[in-house]
Amino acid sequence: MSKVARTFTLLALLAMAFAGCTSAAQTGPGPIKVGMMTVLTGPAASVGSEQRNWAKLAVDEFDKAGGIAGRPVEMVEADTEFDPAKAVLAAQRLISDAAVYGVVGPESSQNCAATADAFEKASLANISPSGTKPDLSEKGYQTFFRVVPRDDVQAPAGATFIARDLGAKVVYILDDQSVYSTGLAAEAEKKLKELGVATVKRESISQKDSDFSALLTRLKADAPDAIYMPIQLAAQAAQIAKQMRELGVKATIVGSDGLFSPPDFIAGAEGATEGAYVTQFAPDVHYLPEAAALVKEYEAQYGSFGAYGPPAYESMAVLLDAMKRAYNADHKLTRAGVVREMHATKDRRGILGFPITFNEKGDAVGAAFYLFKVSGDHFELVKKIDVQ
Repeated sequence: MSKVARTFTLLALLAMAFAGCTSAAQTGPGPIKVGMMTVLTGPAASVGSEQRNWAKLAVDEFDKAGGIAGRPVEMVEADTEFDPAKAVLAAQRLISDAAVYGVVGPESSQNCAATADAFEKASLANISPSGTKPDLSEKGYQTFFRVVPRDDVQAPAGATFIARDLGAKVVYILDDQSVYSTGLAAEAEKKLKELGVATVKRESISQKDSDFSALLTRLKADAPDAIYMPIQLAAQAAQIAKQMRELGVKATIVGSDGLFSPPDFIAGAEGATEGAYVTQFAPDVHYLPEAAALVKEYEAQYGSFGAYGPPAYESMAVLLDAMKRAYNADHKLTRAGVVREMHATKDRRGILGFPITFNEKGDAVGAAFYLFKVSGDHFELVKKIDVQ
């Protein structure tokens, strides 16, 4: 045999050996993965990090309890960067990994909207812990779920509070031009006018803006009683509040769930948001007995938290439970089986104060909004707003 022939023979044998290893790995019990898709960099990273940490806590608890047939589940993180284009790329990475059987996220309405078609085509269940835009569940998707209520409740609730509880006669609505923000602004404007508020005006900013002096000077001339801020970046709202204080704008701030971030909206405002109101899609689990043990465990590992994390825990726990039920029923794990079991979820007790059941659209039955007021260094519950 020539030297060249011997070389080719050796390469062929090595190739066969490598192929054999690959084949064995593919036929053995491969990894079981879930995706955690949220914003981990940029101005909203504090919210996304809290969601990621709570989701990881759910996975850790699930694995300690035995996982799926004794096999642990691995959580794969995907950063949306709070950008729909980046979210699509992140979704595709999760979709292309055949070992991913479900995804928690995305974190925002615009990123849910951007990725919903891709998840649907891949038959990959995705459950958002914070996507509240109403039409996300009105397009017939079988793979979209959420544990939070919809904005067609949030905006009218905020508007009703402004008109009836605050008695406001002049109201400005300030949106940030995102899908989430403009939808809320439109619903609030409609409700305020229905309730007979004398003057309702709309203004827009962009999420990149930082100097609001011209806008606030113009707004001050109308002496508004309240400013409704359905914007996504709590740190930006804090900056607006500080500039309101500097310019002597006395209006009461009422914000949507995007502002529910104690580090950004309260601490970051340096006292300028004291007395502001915020609607939020989750309760303060510090006061729920069913969440007490997890609150203690989370704080020991990660420190303090706001209201965005617990719905991420709930979302992950619901998804993992559906995956386990799918495996037990089919003796194998498939994406279609997980979607089926997600729809079959009924009266599952968790940490949000109500049992999780999904309707045919993927919305959580019994989800509610809560109204909070900034008091010192924290949000204080004012009242629960039930979804009708």
